[in-house]
Order: sequence, then structure tokens, then C-alpha cells
Amino acid sequence: MSDISVAHGWHQILDEAVEEASRLPPEWCFEISSAETVDGALKISATYVSGDIPIDDHLPPERKLPHPWRSMMRIREAARAASLVTCECCGRVGQLVGAGHDARVRCVRHEYVVDVEQWEEKRASMTYAFEAEDEAMEYFLRDYGAGLELMQGLQRDPDESDPETKH
Repeated sequence: MSDISVAHGWHQILDEAVEEASRLPPEWCFEISSAETVDGALKISATYVSGDIPIDDHLPPERKLPHPWRSMMRIREAARAASLVTCECCGRVGQLVGAGHDARVRCVRHEYVVDVEQWEEKRASMTYAFEAEDEAMEYFLRDYGAGLELMQGLQRDPDESDPETKH
């Protein structure tokens, strides 16, 4: 398989598609060749050996013969369906945001991200400053921890607050 680039959150979907393709008959020479985002969903393309098109489409599904084109359509549709509910940034459960060319799948945490490639570049550049995400979080909390505690205190229910501070 050639080196196919997809957003971080969709790596698992691509890996599953490649795994399914590897189980197909070797004589088909089936290989996933590319992946792209179309209308917010993942679209996978493949190459395979086939000198014909399936001509038994009129038959019921249980009587149809295996064919590489059908396998490609099944793998493509499974990847597309999974990508429509998977955040492109992180792989968590997401939903389609926007429409047409601006459509993208995001979780609540990443719905502000418009261009996932720019976001990933920025994210990658920030990881050089720290060895691990935990170290980065520790640094953040050291700088802003008191402010976070203050904000959490302001969000508390007024009924739970100290009676001496009520006005």
C-alpha cells in the first residue's frame, strides 16, 4: 500500500479499510490507493484487477458472485459512514458541521477547527516544546491553574456558595 495521508482522527478508519482489503483474494491485486475528504466525509479509492464489470446485478444478493468492484464499494461506503460520525481531529464521536465544500466532521471539543491540516501542523509544532501531553498540561496548569479555579468558583451554583458572601 502506498503512503496515504488522512487526518489524525480518521487513521483508525483507514486502517480498518486496509485490513479489510488485505483479506480479499490476492489475484484481484486490490490496493487502496488514495483517500480524500469530499463533502466532509472520507472517500477511499482503490486499484484492482478486473477486466469486466459485474453483470449479475439483477440477481438477489445471495446469488451474486464476488467481484472487486463490489468489494471496493462496500469498503468505501463503510469508511464513508464511519467518517461521518468520527471527528477528523481526534477520532471521538462527532457530527457533520457545515455543508458542501465547508462540511467537516467535528466533536464538541474541535468544532471551532476549520482547516484540520493547519490545526495538525500547529499541534505538531507545539509538541516539540514538551516530551508528553501530560507535561504540557502540567505547564499550563502551573501558569493558569489559579485562574481556572477562579472560573470554576464563579460557575458554582449560588445556593452552594458561602452564606457570608451572599448579597
